[in-house]
Amino acid sequence: MKSPAGLLLSAIELDRASAIPLYRQLYLQIRKQILGGRIQGGVRLPSTRTLSKELALSRITILNAFDQLIAEGFLASRTGAGTYVGTEWEQRTLVDDGQARQPPRLSDLSQSMLSLRSDHFRGVSYADWDPSTPTSFLPSHSTYDAFPQTIWRRLMNRHLLKPSKAMLGYGELQGLQALRAAIAEYVFDARGIDCDAGQVVIVSGAQQAFNLLGMLLLNPQDSVWMEDPGHIAARIALQAQGAQIVPLRVDEQGIDVQQGLARCPDARLVFTTPSRQHPLGVTLSYARRQALIDWAARQQSWIIEDDCDSELRYSGRLLPALYAMDQMARVIYVGTFSKVLFPSLRLGYVILPQALVEPFCTLRAVMDRSPPTVLQATTADFMVEGHFLGHIRRLRTLYQARQQALVEQLQEQLGGFFRITPVDAGMHLIAWLPPALDDDVIAKQLAQHNIHTYALSDYCIEHVLPPALLIGFAGTPEHQARERVAALARALHAMGCLKPAT
Repeated sequence: MKSPAGLLLSAIELDRASAIPLYRQLYLQIRKQILGGRIQGGVRLPSTRTLSKELALSRITILNAFDQLIAEGFLASRTGAGTYVGTEWEQRTLVDDGQARQPPRLSDLSQSMLSLRSDHFRGVSYADWDPSTPTSFLPSHSTYDAFPQTIWRRLMNRHLLKPSKAMLGYGELQGLQALRAAIAEYVFDARGIDCDAGQVVIVSGAQQAFNLLGMLLLNPQDSVWMEDPGHIAARIALQAQGAQIVPLRVDEQGIDVQQGLARCPDARLVFTTPSRQHPLGVTLSYARRQALIDWAARQQSWIIEDDCDSELRYSGRLLPALYAMDQMARVIYVGTFSKVLFPSLRLGYVILPQALVEPFCTLRAVMDRSPPTVLQATTADFMVEGHFLGHIRRLRTLYQARQQALVEQLQEQLGGFFRITPVDAGMHLIAWLPPALDDDVIAKQLAQHNIHTYALSDYCIEHVLPPALLIGFAGTPEHQARERVAALARALHAMGCLKPAT
């Protein structure tokens, strides 16, 4: 029979070349064996003299390790009787040497172990698309080769080579003054919004704005009007604050305000994408814009205006922003640089009614600090020196040509399968499917063929629209349009969606 010393020493391995002190290695290995169940509770350990001989360690080293284990409750010293393993650890299960203990997945956790709001995030994937292999028609994928990297690098180096204290510090909570001033000037010229830099707050992308606004404006069980289909991440952010979502259909004039008045006239908030409805792409009519503003003023409710894709308009008249029409300070405007510059910049902005600036910033101070100052400073220079507007003009020309090339190929190769109408703004179009098909199933099967897109049903709450796919065109160069649509057609043939050519 093995002695307790033999039982303990059989698995102790010390690395005398390691930077970790020997007493610390001994402490960690004994602790691991106790937690893993290799040394049972109540077992008497060998004396320090025995261990010193067996491990070729000084008694001081062993005593230091034992003192730490005793202090943490893993060992107990009994006067005149030796040192024993604490009995509270004896129920620990043994893990085989070749088996790693894995942390629990979200699907393995009972809801009682998580907050109630965490349930809203179930089923939401955070896995990103791998740009190295598949064909992507994802709406959020833009072109990165058209970005003026040389100009951006020069502007950034201006601040990196001689960083000031302000550049290296925490930064202004509301965001860099120069960037806020540049944004205020830009939205006045481009969107008719008359605000000052003091009403602008820089955030880490539009999604952070939605999260913070939900926390600031909503109480549990407050009702929120949402476009249906509508912005998925914004809906989840508001639901996570306990909001009750009231889905409102979208027609050729945008969100149906009259349906909202009939269903829930006392809603606390409405979330809308008026410039280019996400994902259908329609523009909110002037009459409905005014109806929304009148309702919010009457009810003392709030309007979150997500002005996504407003810069990327290729034709047609751009109506004034809701914020520009509002005389009662009920509209909150959210903008982002992710689409027109690049997503990893993680810069967006919120333009707030004056009364909300201080409470929004107070909340933001608890949740987060301002984004990296050097990126804000570079973006400010990019705007002030005229590069921003020039870049947007080039993107409009580029994306319009890419859309035209892709639509031509879709109509030529898949015109009998998809029903497609070109769009006058944004980065994607809607490809309507035959009514009998399930767009979610189609999208998942296409992904197995390395063809990536989104199903329209993902954006829907009540699911009253026909099936469709969102086809992004911004990331497909004109010369690749034929090849990528051919790959899409081959995948649809392999899936049995298309009849063989006769």
